[in-house]
Amino acid sequence: MNRKKILFYHPEFSDGGAEKTNLLVSEELSKKYEIFYISNFFSNKYNEEIKKMGIKKIKLSANRTITSFFEISKIIKKINPDIIFSVQMHANILMLLINLFLFKNNLKIICCERLSPKSYYGNLKGKIILILAYLLYKNAKKIICNSKGLANEIKKLTNSKNITFIYNPTLKQKLKRLADKFKVNEYPFKNKKNRKIIISIGRLDKTKNQMMLLKAVNCLRSKENLSVVFIGEGNKKKDLIKYSEEINFNKNLYFLGFKKNPFPYLVKSDLFILTSNYEGLPNVLIESMSLNVPIISTNCPSGPKEILLNGKAGFLVNTNDYKTLSNRINLFLDKPKIFYKKKLFYKKSLKRFSSKKSLQQYANIVRKLIL
Repeated sequence: MNRKKILFYHPEFSDGGAEKTNLLVSEELSKKYEIFYISNFFSNKYNEEIKKMGIKKIKLSANRTITSFFEISKIIKKINPDIIFSVQMHANILMLLINLFLFKNNLKIICCERLSPKSYYGNLKGKIILILAYLLYKNAKKIICNSKGLANEIKKLTNSKNITFIYNPTLKQKLKRLADKFKVNEYPFKNKKNRKIIISIGRLDKTKNQMMLLKAVNCLRSKENLSVVFIGEGNKKKDLIKYSEEINFNKNLYFLGFKKNPFPYLVKSDLFILTSNYEGLPNVLIESMSLNVPIISTNCPSGPKEILLNGKAGFLVNTNDYKTLSNRINLFLDKPKIFYKKKLFYKKSLKRFSSKKSLQQYANIVRKLIL
């Protein structure tokens, strides 16, 4: 008996939280269905996992999403998938346009939203994307957002009635085991002594806004016994290095690159800081709570406030407000017990994030659409 087919379209399959979610959802769905991935770019970071799951990977020849219109259409005709998952707004719009013009809206498309639509504000291209979302999202069989806040944003934008939210599946029970998998021997964790370590995990790009952290560090009363660790790769690394040299902090700044398992570094850190301008539901905040690490995060749309219980489980600061962030870091250095009180709310927050529940919700949506 031939298995039903599910196609995932993610324009840039790199090393972020959306990719991790795709892999976990695919692993669950691959128990019953044949899974295909298509993308304009595949990082080699998750090749092993993709191969192990038996997922068929198709690399598009075009580098840009919009120029993939006809190539994706040919692939859809060849594979004839029963359901298509598309990830991120620009990819969702492309898939819905293909469905409208070439398949008479007969494809069953599930649009996955991972980032606040506010990230598209500010330029003509972004405005066009938002207008198209307003016009086309009604044709999606389901729109899945990864936080309640993001679902509310998408509802306001599109007026669609097929919107739901499913928290990202996070393997909390595996985190402690992964955190203990190996001993960290890299600086500044080696010979740490009285030094405090701030860690930031994520792509080094404009959206993640790690420059805000360095600007905050520059405003600290003292930074002699402080180190900052960036885990991740991205196009803003040179800018971060240059600025760290300007503020004479380059000797205390460490770039460790991408880590498939960042948790041994996270659990050994004293403070996790998220400086994003936009998010959907940042997994790393849930992971930090699971490993009992104190947190400061920007109150960006739309996930941190939801995860941190409106600031009860961690300090929230406005986006780009590096002076307030600096004050919060000073507070942590002077009175860490205040942060430990925040950790009393971790358990309450973490109860909402069940990997089993989230994956079952995805499976139920697929089952109902395939019937």
